[in-house]
Amino acid sequence: MAKAAQKSVSVTQVRVAFECPRLFYLAARFGGRTLFGSGAGVGIAFHQLADACAHELRLTRLPKTALLLTEPSQLAQQLQQHLYRRVFFPYLQKVASTPAQVATVQPLWQAMQRLVQQWAELILSNRRFCQPEEVIAKTLLAEELKVQHEFTLPDGERQLVQGRFDSLLYDFALHRLCVVEYKTYIAPDPSAQLVQVALYGYLLHQQLGVPIDSAVYSVLPDWQGTVYAWEQLAESLHQLLPAKLQQMRAWLGWESPQPEPPPMTAYPQLCDICPQRQTCQSFFDLDADSGFEPGFEPELPQADGLPAAPGAIADSPRSSQAPSQAPSQTSSQVPSQAPSRQPAARLPKPSAPVESLAQQLIETLDSFGLTTDYQGAAVGPAFVRMKLKPALGVRVSSIMRLADDLRVQLGLSQSPLIAPQTGYVSVDLPRPDRQTAAFADYIEVSRHAEAIPNIAIGVDLNDQLIEADLSDPNTCHFLVGGTTGSGKSEFLRSQLLSLLTRHAPDRLKIALVDPKRVTFPEFEQSPYLIEPIVKDSDGAVALMTRLVADMEDRYQRFERSRCSDIAQYNRQTHQPLPRIVCIFDEYADFMADKTIRQTLEYGIKRLGAMARAAGIHLIIATQRPDASVVTPLIRANLPGRVALRTASEADSAIILGGKQTAAVQLLGKGDLLFLNAGQIQRLQSLFATATIISSRLR
Repeated sequence: MAKAAQKSVSVTQVRVAFECPRLFYLAARFGGRTLFGSGAGVGIAFHQLADACAHELRLTRLPKTALLLTEPSQLAQQLQQHLYRRVFFPYLQKVASTPAQVATVQPLWQAMQRLVQQWAELILSNRRFCQPEEVIAKTLLAEELKVQHEFTLPDGERQLVQGRFDSLLYDFALHRLCVVEYKTYIAPDPSAQLVQVALYGYLLHQQLGVPIDSAVYSVLPDWQGTVYAWEQLAESLHQLLPAKLQQMRAWLGWESPQPEPPPMTAYPQLCDICPQRQTCQSFFDLDADSGFEPGFEPELPQADGLPAAPGAIADSPRSSQAPSQAPSQTSSQVPSQAPSRQPAARLPKPSAPVESLAQQLIETLDSFGLTTDYQGAAVGPAFVRMKLKPALGVRVSSIMRLADDLRVQLGLSQSPLIAPQTGYVSVDLPRPDRQTAAFADYIEVSRHAEAIPNIAIGVDLNDQLIEADLSDPNTCHFLVGGTTGSGKSEFLRSQLLSLLTRHAPDRLKIALVDPKRVTFPEFEQSPYLIEPIVKDSDGAVALMTRLVADMEDRYQRFERSRCSDIAQYNRQTHQPLPRIVCIFDEYADFMADKTIRQTLEYGIKRLGAMARAAGIHLIIATQRPDASVVTPLIRANLPGRVALRTASEADSAIILGGKQTAAVQLLGKGDLLFLNAGQIQRLQSLFATATIISSRLR
């Protein structure tokens, strides 16, 4: 006997029905999990944290000076500090006794920082339209709102749909409300996420009677925010919902062994990660299925000229920090020369043909009257480097000035980096299928007493790991800068792990300064630490004083032994000295107090000028590398430079020196510029998961 139609259907059920009709059927009939893969526990924790942070900001009167800042990164920094004190730190203390929850702390706070950065950008935009003290409450309108609507189906029946979305924002510039859904996992079917958030927007529209935009903020494992305009969805997806609801009702009415059961998913790869795979295999007669049926595949909206992959949805023109889609194929032929290298096995080829991308680039430049010859391409984890030879009479500067035009014409998420090279001009275009340079693929555990003090920087275009020798005068100390979302914390963690992987605890000691308390949680109990991780200004001053004293003591030993440096001393003694690497995260947090600032600058000056031969090395990192924080005195004593994505061209120039402003155009998530002996390389930093770090520290 057929089961009666459900009185109401949730928005989540509609999303599951788009992903897999059979999973929708099984969950509706028998219950059970419906989330493909993992991430439910983290998702619940993040949603609770995001709700608490939004609630805190709406109710708290922040200093007016904070709300009058002009840079989103500066406002984000203020909001993050406030939320860390009022919301996150109490949460941290609450879960400290629960090991299973402690493991999620760092990714949760990193995800929250990315979300706050997004809020800060919208708050600053809205501030032009209302008073500073009102702007947060009028921007972050609400969270966890319940909506519902009764649809009329094509057969005349009625179906109630209800749900609860994550957040509601208001954009004064567009005069538009926006429903937001947070996601803490990689979507197996992005189009289903779009259906979910679009349906929330439609339900709210039925209550308020105004157009509602929809947005998906994927906060983990990497940030990707995508906004869909009401007009896009109203012309396509909204019109298809009644038919889909009627189809779902028909599936729920099926009983075994009737013919025509709910169809299999249109995405076979989902079966491998299905939470009810065994139940599905035993309940449905799989042998009777001729194959995977499409079920119901709506014609989802796409950005103009950007083809969507099967089962995926292209980003709208208003997407925020999302990867650009590959340009469409053209009928013109690219010059026959092949790319200069094939990607190594660790980095899969881009899904879009390089030749097609090169053809569109050449044609776009030609439309501006700039003739170029294609000299091949190199494929990195995050971008494709096109090599172009300008024709005689074409100035390199005229190509470099077109970065913003190329971003528009090619539909890129970031303006390309364009630079003169030996014999060609390089144009770096973002990969639509960006890859991760996994730490385990490049560095093996190999601890030796006489290991060269190399520290990992990143992977180059030849898929080779680039390292810096800490005993080299050009890379003995580092200045690292990058804004929120640039991947600075992951970069520091991979650098640290690359050292610990190769050196025994008696030959290497580390000192960590972490005022935010979430960058180095896995290293808290490491035998390499010379003292517990420093988390406040008093501890930072004491550590710097100790390092200067250690340096002076070592030079006295060298003098008595007639040695010039630590390497020579260790070869002659039966009690070798360990190298000491001090990683100082968020240096700017200690600059407010004048006395502390002077003490730290004095220590950096002394160590930067003399500590290399003594085997003591500094890595100073900051989100805000402005002139008031990274003074000329500090820059002069930190020769190694790494710039991840910066908030401004001025910040880029402070890190890299001179007029090097390109860091503002980097892609984030570990995309970096490495300055070594006057030469700049663009690299992708390694990514070490918490599991890899734990295994390497054993």
